[in-house]
Amino acid sequence: MKLKTAYITIVAVVVFGNFPKAQHADLTNAIVDENMVFEGKDEVISIEAEFFYKQTKTEVRKWYRSSKLENPMAGKDGDSPHVFGASHNAYLEILPDTRVTHDDPLLKGENFSDKPGELAVLHYKVKVDVPGRYYVWAQAFSTGSEDNGVHIGADGEWPSSGRRIQWCDGKNQWTWSNKQRTKEVHCGIPDSVYLDISAPGVHDIQISMREDGFELDKFILTNDVAYTPKGMGPKVVASGSLPAKFPEVKKPILKKNYFKKVADAWPENKSISAQEFPSVGTDFYRHGKNWLAINPTTHKEAVTSLPFPFESGKYDVVFVGVGENDGRSTFRFSVNSKEIGSFQPKDTNSMFEEGKDINALWKAVELKKGDKITVFAQVGTDGKEFCRARWAGNVFAPVGKGMKIQDFPSTFDPN
Repeated sequence: MKLKTAYITIVAVVVFGNFPKAQHADLTNAIVDENMVFEGKDEVISIEAEFFYKQTKTEVRKWYRSSKLENPMAGKDGDSPHVFGASHNAYLEILPDTRVTHDDPLLKGENFSDKPGELAVLHYKVKVDVPGRYYVWAQAFSTGSEDNGVHIGADGEWPSSGRRIQWCDGKNQWTWSNKQRTKEVHCGIPDSVYLDISAPGVHDIQISMREDGFELDKFILTNDVAYTPKGMGPKVVASGSLPAKFPEVKKPILKKNYFKKVADAWPENKSISAQEFPSVGTDFYRHGKNWLAINPTTHKEAVTSLPFPFESGKYDVVFVGVGENDGRSTFRFSVNSKEIGSFQPKDTNSMFEEGKDINALWKAVELKKGDKITVFAQVGTDGKEFCRARWAGNVFAPVGKGMKIQDFPSTFDPN
């Protein structure tokens, strides 16, 4: 969406000193009041997401603020924080996030709403000098197909042109979009999201939930259909003093993921990552870039197989699992239907954990090229929630090397 007369950008900015992580309830509170009115500069209006003056319709879902020192703990949230790259080092997310994959139950009025204004509504005061049509751009972080849509409206009205702003491109990074999802074009039609402002003056701009887990950094309104925001978008202009910037988050150091580090520990190692195994028809699904997992709302067990592709011989087999904090899953490894061994990763304090205590080791396993390698998994539970039997793959090491590669330090990266 491209704009010119007024455009609204929502970013994250806040007053911070040195303090411990805030309680999650505090992260839903407004940090400005309704006297903070956002205005246009060079025919553009820009607003940080965290600069809402109130939230409404919060009984089922709420928007929570994340920053370097703030990490909301508000029920399920399957992904890691995405503070780096967010404007002013903070953003908002709708939590809890219970619909992560397409296989998770879709509960209308709970984790999904195609009715704008029904759930989790943010409010912003915006001054418009010139009435007319204002196109909408918003910057969001989407990790999949179930956290990539939101609605926008004005003054309590939710026009069809403000519904279903959609993100398909630019996964796993902060990305601008001005596309509206339609029945015919699920990834959205460009330049189709706009608000018609009929009178000059101060208006209440509102954003409401479509999908839980949605992450918003900034949004823009402008009357120039040819406008395209760049980088973090334009500077925010408003009456009164804006909150100070959140603490800076340094660019993450990209490390080789733990499975690849273990697999490359010795030049003679052979390896098969979990996602090289079939997932379609196995009751597993692909979790992120590295793992297979089970959706416990639809399945409690899953099994997948493939032919052993390497030279015949004896190998130390290292099964690289993923520890979870809501139960201990069970895994069994078989060759030609003969079980070689089974194990359960230990309980963890973190949502996910990889490392020596999460792996299994079976020594001197005889394998022939073409043997049928099978992984069976069963989800566990802590009595309240189910884990997802996540695993990363198998390493086939020279006999005697299996124990040594177990000692490699974890470089766990959830992405």
